[in-house]
Amino acid sequence: MLKALLLLTPILSFSMTGKFSGKGVARYASGREYQCSEIFLSLKKTTERFYLNEGGYICGLLQAGFDNFKMDIKDGELFHQDQKLGVITEQEIKYSIFDPEDNSTYFFTFTKLDEKRFHYFEEWHDGEKIALKVEGILFEHSPKSPKEESHQQFDVQ
Repeated sequence: MLKALLLLTPILSFSMTGKFSGKGVARYASGREYQCSEIFLSLKKTTERFYLNEGGYICGLLQAGFDNFKMDIKDGELFHQDQKLGVITEQEIKYSIFDPEDNSTYFFTFTKLDEKRFHYFEEWHDGEKIALKVEGILFEHSPKSPKEESHQQFDVQ
C-alpha cells in the first residue's frame, strides 16, 4: 500500500514554482460578470519562503496586477511579518490578508486539480460582504529558453 502511495506522489504534488496562466471569470456582488481573457501567476517556493513574483488578470474592464509578495513558511503555515496568513501544502496555497484601514479582506486559493490544471480563486470582502470574486483554470508553462521566456510570457494554452 505504501509503495502505491509513493508512486502516486509525483502525480499529486507540484513544486509551487513556475509560471501559470489561463482564463476565467470575475463576478461583482452586483451580479455583473466579466470573462477573464487572461489570469497569470509567477510563483516560487523554497523550503523557507513562498514568493508571488508576479500576477494579475484581464477581465473585461477589470484589470489588476500584483507586485512581489513574500511569505515565510513555518511547518506548512504562511507568515508575513510574523502574522499568520494561511497554509501551504503540496496541493494548495491558501491565505488571506486583512486591511484594517478600509476593513477589507483579500482571500486567495490556488489548488492543483490534476497533472495539468490548477484552480485559481480570489475573493475580496468589503467588511462582511463579498465585493468581487475572480476564478479560473490555469495551466503551468513548460520551461523555455531565456530568449523565448522574454518574448512569450504567460501564453494561454
